Amino acid sequence: MLALLIGLLVALGPLLRGGWDLWSQSLLFLAVAAGFSCWLVGRLLVGYLPLPSKRMLAWAGALAVLSAASALMSPVSAYAVPSWRALALGLWIFPALETVSKDERAAVDQAIRAAAWVLVLLAFYQHFHDRMSRPPATFLNQNVFAGTILMLLPLALQKNDWLLCAGLLAALMWAHSVGAWLGLGGALILARRGAGPIASRLGAGIGLVCLVLIYGKLQDPEVIHRWHWWTAAWRMLSERPWLGFGPGSFAYVMPSFQQPGRDLSSLYAHQYFLETGAESGLPYLVLFTAGVLHLLHRGGEHKRFGAAALLIQSCWDYALSIPANFWLFCYFAASSGSQSSRGVNISPGRKLPYSALVLALSYSVCSWASSRWRADRIKSEAAERFRSGAPAVAVLPDLERSAALAPDPEAERDIAELALQNRDFAEAARHLERAAVLNPFRASTWAALERVDLQLGRAEAARRARAQGALYCPALRLP
Repeated sequence: MLALLIGLLVALGPLLRGGWDLWSQSLLFLAVAAGFSCWLVGRLLVGYLPLPSKRMLAWAGALAVLSAASALMSPVSAYAVPSWRALALGLWIFPALETVSKDERAAVDQAIRAAAWVLVLLAFYQHFHDRMSRPPATFLNQNVFAGTILMLLPLALQKNDWLLCAGLLAALMWAHSVGAWLGLGGALILARRGAGPIASRLGAGIGLVCLVLIYGKLQDPEVIHRWHWWTAAWRMLSERPWLGFGPGSFAYVMPSFQQPGRDLSSLYAHQYFLETGAESGLPYLVLFTAGVLHLLHRGGEHKRFGAAALLIQSCWDYALSIPANFWLFCYFAASSGSQSSRGVNISPGRKLPYSALVLALSYSVCSWASSRWRADRIKSEAAERFRSGAPAVAVLPDLERSAALAPDPEAERDIAELALQNRDFAEAARHLERAAVLNPFRASTWAALERVDLQLGRAEAARRARAQGALYCPALRLP
């Protein structure tokens, strides 16, 4: 059962657009949460519950607690808490895999290999049929696909699937990702003991070519933009070093940490370590990095190679920030551990109470996860109806229902805009205030609230709105 659930994440995740969409994240989270609870109940009723090692359980548990605290205490928790689910799934893989046998791990590897074939065939179809010079396969970005290839390539090599290796290399060349090739070269250098001096020299050659290409792009916008994103991430980390701004918060908080006059929006920092520190805090970053490096140091050559290559690429690109790549990376890193022999016997009198507790917790977790998915679906359907010509009065109840299911600053802003169309300034002000609380780093929300307060003749409230917004948004401090 656990092997099947892990396989869902690491094999199906890349095929679902990398698990980037809320619906795919929610679907996989619900499947894993429900399946894991069924496995727990089954083991409890049998009377024996296998456990991971104490060290692994303590490490993964500490990371889960730190990241959860970061999400809950985030100033943009409406975004951070849903993003935490994808992070929690990756952390869950580490202790879960220690209870999976060697044969079951081999089955997971075969599932990943099958997913790799689907990605390669799709990339070839896009390249030759759709005339795409840089096919992204199922992903939104070619550099993200290149990061996935870095992990799939050594696995195909381990299985002696030379045709798959050739297809992956072709897709990697089509991706034109300098960061991915730099990761490949760096991994070849690090793997010199297992791969030999030829691989080390090849890696040095690839790395040298990549560095020359990067040097030639130093004045290009993509390099300059990366520098500004890294600077913003460092400022975010310096502002909240202990817990950060919450998982998935970079895109929403970054505008407040850019240099005045710049508007370089980005979902990711294009530097995984800076981004992780800015979002989850320095303690999480240090603990996660130290644990992963320890696991990779004693891991198998092929999976260690793929994980190391992705880590190097993620110093330049955001491939590791995509959920499916993160889950696959966690699986590769966790594969270095052997099956745990720990377990605990469950007395007959405790089987039913413990099982009932697990089912109750599972129901609560699944209800919480599905509420955000339902809210987003209702909001999307309402927006589509409004674009199709439906009157605001018909769309408004759906938006209000969406906002009631899950806190969402975008839904609150949409409701405020519809209220403004109906000249209901008081209602618009109320929802703009709610949107500003849920996401105080969006300057346009505070500016809109200021204008609505002035329309209502509340000059003092308008002044307070601008002053409060200026605490989060430097643009509002300009005269």
